[in-house]
Amino acid sequence: MSESTRPPYVHFPGSVIAQLPCRMLNANMYGFFVKGELARIQAYLDMTLNTTATDAMRFKALSEYTLLTFTDIENIAAKNPPYRDQGWMQETDIIIWLPVAKMVNKRGKEKVDHIYWYPAFICVNNIYALINGRETWGYNKYLCQYQMPNIGDPANYFSLSVDAFQPFTLETKMAEHHLLEVKKIAEGSENLIVEFVDLVKEVIELLKSEHDFFDLDWNALKQLLDGFINPQMDQILFKQFPDGEAKQAVYQAVMHSPSIIKKVHKAAILTHEYQVTLHQVDTFPLDQMFGLTLGQQDAILPFTVLMDFDQEPAFEIATNPAC
Repeated sequence: MSESTRPPYVHFPGSVIAQLPCRMLNANMYGFFVKGELARIQAYLDMTLNTTATDAMRFKALSEYTLLTFTDIENIAAKNPPYRDQGWMQETDIIIWLPVAKMVNKRGKEKVDHIYWYPAFICVNNIYALINGRETWGYNKYLCQYQMPNIGDPANYFSLSVDAFQPFTLETKMAEHHLLEVKKIAEGSENLIVEFVDLVKEVIELLKSEHDFFDLDWNALKQLLDGFINPQMDQILFKQFPDGEAKQAVYQAVMHSPSIIKKVHKAAILTHEYQVTLHQVDTFPLDQMFGLTLGQQDAILPFTVLMDFDQEPAFEIATNPAC
């Protein structure tokens, strides 16, 4: 069914779905690059984004490195009435991002058409954010418990816990389980960046030394990182809804939603050393999903950004015509 023939969405009383876009104030983000496995990441893309692939277009994993972020957003509200006038909320997002290229065939050759960041795994602390994120944008959100520093506090420890089944057995009752943590293991410094573009330049210089960091040429790498500040971060999402038995999809689409950065209050490269510990939780097997290492591994290129941004509506890039 085309967008022009779809019926209007019913915003009935008691529904918490709000129309987009929304604005985010004082988003306090910490980021850590964590090494995974390219083959497992590509397999995850094939199960999700590439359900809409055709002979002319597919989505390709660009790196064996993922980006783990912890972001505490102090104040979120819809931008348009009447939803704007209902109030505001706090939200914390813990996300594993995958750099992804949209590949297209042009005159018999496959080329990069666009580069996106795919928030493939997301945990949040807010049920309103979870419902709106899943149903409207297509974010794969789940509720969590977490620890991370407040604005201005030392960035020493981060953790994520989830209600889950561990292990998978007939006797297992759902309970809270520790999924991952990030610990500072050696003291360094916080190298402040005056302009966010300077942060991107610093990251690019550091990535040059990681010759296998991205599976793409230098110009494409620069485009990927420039997406943080020029002036948006392009997000790609996999949105689907099941039928009443969760056997068939009644809707499957790849969506695009840009994050428009409005103001950067602070940005810094962190030279502290961090260690990421991943625990086995059968409900969320991040080792199988992305090839992350169970147990301990080093975090690479830690950084922090405090910013304001707008999250724009999501638009279809591709749909599964079978739905």
